[in-house]
Amino acid sequence: MRTRKLSTAVIWRRVTGFAVLFLTLVAHIGVAHAQMDAYSIQVAVADRSDAELQNANLIGMRSVLLANSGDKTLLNRDDVRAGLDQADTYVASFRYDTPAPGTVISPNTPVTDSVRQTGKATQIILIQFDRELINELIRPSADSEPEPESEGEPEEVFDPFSNVTSALVWLIVEDGDSQMLISASNGQNVMERAREIAGGSGLSLSFPAGDLTDVQAVSSDDIRTASIDKVSAAATRYAQPLTLAAHLSRTRTGKWEGVWLKVAAGQQLNQASVSQNLDEELQKGIAWLISDSPETIAPQDNFQTNLSANTSSTEGLVWVSPLSSTQSYAQVMSFLTSIDGVSVAYPKEILDGGVVFAILPRSAVPSISNAASSYNWIRQSATPSSANESQFAGAISAAFEYLR
Repeated sequence: MRTRKLSTAVIWRRVTGFAVLFLTLVAHIGVAHAQMDAYSIQVAVADRSDAELQNANLIGMRSVLLANSGDKTLLNRDDVRAGLDQADTYVASFRYDTPAPGTVISPNTPVTDSVRQTGKATQIILIQFDRELINELIRPSADSEPEPESEGEPEEVFDPFSNVTSALVWLIVEDGDSQMLISASNGQNVMERAREIAGGSGLSLSFPAGDLTDVQAVSSDDIRTASIDKVSAAATRYAQPLTLAAHLSRTRTGKWEGVWLKVAAGQQLNQASVSQNLDEELQKGIAWLISDSPETIAPQDNFQTNLSANTSSTEGLVWVSPLSSTQSYAQVMSFLTSIDGVSVAYPKEILDGGVVFAILPRSAVPSISNAASSYNWIRQSATPSSANESQFAGAISAAFEYLR
């Protein structure tokens, strides 16, 4: 498990699309030493005020509900939303903790709105929710069942998710240790591919600017826990009637998992899916944006970004080493995507000794070699022994050395 140290002298550095968010802590902060179970959660708070406590209860309860239910659409139910509005009534106990300097905290620890906005935290609060009350809320109640239709002419119900022609896309892609918000400043290849998929169905997609305001507005945890308030608030600056938010992450087996949320007119729908590659997951999500069925648009065979151990017939693998900073990584990505003939470039595997990049199509690999010869900061080399650590070592088409 990755961990990070938080203290008065250390900054928490979160990389999202290689934009860096610094959280400066005003007091020592760390992990509360207590027994944890599926009904307990730790939340970083700015202070011990009632407002912070209420916000921590809400954020913590969302995560606990999803952790104890297999229903990814649980938070859509009216009775569950009503329960979240009174999150404090589901709390069995809570405790604040100010750990000693140097104590480590998991990067998955949720934070309150104040901590995310100001970058300041002073405490970790351990919240224990009432097991029986949480399980009772998770179980569908009679009140949550749909009421039978009344006699007479049924009223037409407005569906904000029908006849979709445009949408704002809030897309976070996580691959290993890297996490990127696809925006005007990052992930151009993914953004263009998403627009290409949507364009085939007459759908226009827009993306956020990717500035500090956007980076702070919505986190991957907000999308995983279906935080309609966070997603809706972040989307207001772009004035789009419908927002599609997604967190896509590559698993250890090479597959891609997607958690999708679409929000319109105060309503939301959720879905989760698993695909063989990133492109297939994009196609599923965009198809679901247009229709409730993720199978509306079948994956296109002419565009594959296979992430299994066996490389696909259309992608080429390039090794670049050493890349010791986000700046060097960004420079290499910019170089690869700028080359004529390269339609897509993305990191396939990140190791201590270097990075394996996937290039589409494979026929563009020689163009990369030719382009590298005109720069003094990158040069083609023999495949180094450090590349043998890669699970794709046998499929690497070319190797390059980063000289800065």
